[in-house]
Amino acid sequence: MIHYIKPIALIYLASLLLACSSSTQQAVSRDRPQRQYSQDYDKAIVAMQNGDIESARNGFYALTQKAPSYTGPWTNLGIIYANQRNYIESERHFKEALKRQAQNTVAMNWLAYISKIKKDYYSASILYQRAIEVDPEYSEAHLNLAILYEENLSRPKDALIHYKLYQSLTGETNNLVSAWIHNLEESINNYVASNGEVD
Repeated sequence: MIHYIKPIALIYLASLLLACSSSTQQAVSRDRPQRQYSQDYDKAIVAMQNGDIESARNGFYALTQKAPSYTGPWTNLGIIYANQRNYIESERHFKEALKRQAQNTVAMNWLAYISKIKKDYYSASILYQRAIEVDPEYSEAHLNLAILYEENLSRPKDALIHYKLYQSLTGETNNLVSAWIHNLEESINNYVASNGEVD
């Protein structure tokens, strides 16, 4: 078995979550409430992005009552609770979002993250894979799946595939991921040279 250690992995995952919480807003906002509520939705999004979490939460909760069939408010509530490490509430809200839109890749990605927190790596991998099946260009899911494969599931070759897909989808702008790819390729080559083919 090959073991790969990333001393900055936890810091990176924290920054990735912050990136998710801001970059996924565009993806979530595709499923907007009816026009009469779009201003309320936009106001809650701005509050969330500005760090006014109480106003954002109140705004999204109000929208779950006014427009309960729409997934955006539920998804954003899940993100708020995940960032507060309230994973029980977070999971509940993401599941509510998926009840309303089964192909909500943002909710899948975050639910996978929560599964990983609970050390349910199999469920996490399935959720990341589902998100990628729905949207093969969802770069965050590729990156998160690669990290899971490398660090938790001892699948270095699969991790390498998804790191490279992430880099391809994002224009290879992440120097940290480039370094991870280089280190992983080197580790695999060294292992193969000493022990034979790796799984």
